[in-house]
Formats: sequence, C-alpha cells, structure tokens
Amino acid sequence: MKAVKQISALTLSCLFILSGCSTLNTASTQSTVEQKSVVRSTLDANLMMQHLKEFQRIATENGGNRAVGTDGGQASAQYILDQVKKANHSVQMLPFENREKTIGQNIIVEIAGESKESAIIVGTHYDSVKMGPGINDNASGVALVLELMNTYATQKIKPKHTLYLAFWDSEEVGIAGSQAFVKQLSDEKLKAIQAYINVDMVGTKNPEILIADADKSSVVEMEKMLKERGMQEADYKPLLDSLKTVPSHSGDLALENTLKAFFQAKNLKIKEDVSTLTASDTAPFLGKVPVASIILFNEQLKGNELEFAPCYHKACDTLEQIDPNSLSLAGEAVLHLLKTLDK
Repeated sequence: MKAVKQISALTLSCLFILSGCSTLNTASTQSTVEQKSVVRSTLDANLMMQHLKEFQRIATENGGNRAVGTDGGQASAQYILDQVKKANHSVQMLPFENREKTIGQNIIVEIAGESKESAIIVGTHYDSVKMGPGINDNASGVALVLELMNTYATQKIKPKHTLYLAFWDSEEVGIAGSQAFVKQLSDEKLKAIQAYINVDMVGTKNPEILIADADKSSVVEMEKMLKERGMQEADYKPLLDSLKTVPSHSGDLALENTLKAFFQAKNLKIKEDVSTLTASDTAPFLGKVPVASIILFNEQLKGNELEFAPCYHKACDTLEQIDPNSLSLAGEAVLHLLKTLDK
C-alpha cells in the first residue's frame, strides 16, 4: 500500500486488449470447463505461504526489494507469469511509464465467464518499496490472488461474469499501474465491470479488518470522536471535507454490506474506512465502478511515525511478519464476495 499522509460493441473477451499490450495464451490445449460457478469457500494458506517464500527468495537475491523496474520487480513479474502458465490461463502484459519515467508492467489474467458482457476484477499490486522485500505489502495479496487463480483452474470452474485477475505494478510509486489501466477504459467498458475488489496487506498478524466505507459513515464517527477530544473544528474540518469528496458509486454499498455481514457472522470487528481508498489501487476505480477493499492493518505509533502494520515499508517486512490465518480469512472473504456477485 502506498503511504498516506496523516491528517460498445466490444465483447468482454476483448475488453482489456489495449494498445501497446501483448497477449500470451499460456494454454497449450483447450481444457473443458464445467458450466458451474460454485467454488470452494477457502483458499489453502500453506500454498499461499509457499508463494511468499518464493517472493522472499526473489527479494533476497535481488538487493532486498521487488520495486518497480528493478531486477527484483522483474523477477516477481516472471514468477507470476510462470504460475499463470502452470494454471493454463491466458494472460495480457500491459506496459506503462510511471511519474519517475520507470517502465512498469501490469499482468492481467482472464478467466472466461458464462457472460462476455460483464466482468469482475480482483486486483493486487506486486511491487514493493525500495526499502524492503514487501512480503506483507503486498506479496501477501499476490499470493492470495494466485491461489484464487489456481482454484478456478483446478476445479475447472466457469464463473457467471468473466473474471479478470490484475497484478498491478508501481502501486508504491504513484499508484501508476492501475491508473494507466483505468485511463484506457471507455465509459462503455467501465459500465461492464460489476465490481473491482482490491486485496492489500492481507498477511498482517493480529489484524484490524478494514473495508471500504461506501456511505462514509466513518467520517461522521470521526467528526464525533474529534469533537469529544476537544479538537477545534478549524483543525479537523479540512481533513473531513476531503474525505467527504472521495468519489463513490451506487454499487459500493452492496459490496460493503456483503463484507460487513461476512465478518460479523464470524464475530469479528471491522473498521469502515475512506482514507485508504485513495492510497491503494482502489483509487483509479472510485466512482467509476463498484469498489470493495480488503486490507488487514495493525496500526502502531512508533514515535512520530504511524505504521499501518509491523515493519510497514521497511526491510523487516519479511515472511516472519505473516500470519497464515490472516491469509486464510482474507481469502475466504474474497471468495464470499465473488460467490455473492455470481448469484
């Protein structure tokens, strides 16, 4: 996750074939896909941990990071592509240039649905900051989406809506990958997207569960809290006003309610949040398509520095920071959302 300051006539199979991209069909043969959309309710945490071990190895062998444009970043992209090939899926590679003039590469996997006129995107960024290996932020999200991909492959599941799994590059530098992608989409293509689901930092130990706050009720609660603490309105009003202007979509609330019901059924506390929506790959989609976000935080104040999770954006963001139970919970939440959207 990027740091935030405190205070047509085209079918969906062609939807994301953009200029300047290359398409690789990794399937050597066409496998028969069952006409069903029932998927298991959990992802294998052990398999997700295996992916994380590989990303840790990649960072260790490449200067301690997996940042955009670096050898570690390119090796991370190749690992994802190798996993896609094993799963027998088609993949698109979409290059772009970020604000630092570094070339990044988005990786888009397509899982054909029963409908070619509607789509769901599950996205996660695979780059790290230059200061560390980024195993929680955000190899954890990548591991989850890779196992989601493998679930559809091994169970030969055909979803109702065409499913796109997006591995974004350069989130840590200007949220550039997802912005470049959305910028290329016409209004018609955006209307075909039923939901964008963002997965970020889902391996956090002892997590606080953050979900996208569609109705901005958290802003009202924040204002109440700041007043009770005696803060002057002039000090907090600019922050609250900026949060109130974060774009929203009429479909956001249904996704929020689905996630709230899921976590509440497990007797888990959640935090509805607006500010993080502009600090990750949800940002370019806001107000354009229905958006959901799953982030696991464990905020800690270290002096004057607020860490969203232990070792956030540091060299110690390694495999030791990951809780397999958190990965499993986040995976179950994503599967629940997809199952609900497929009804």
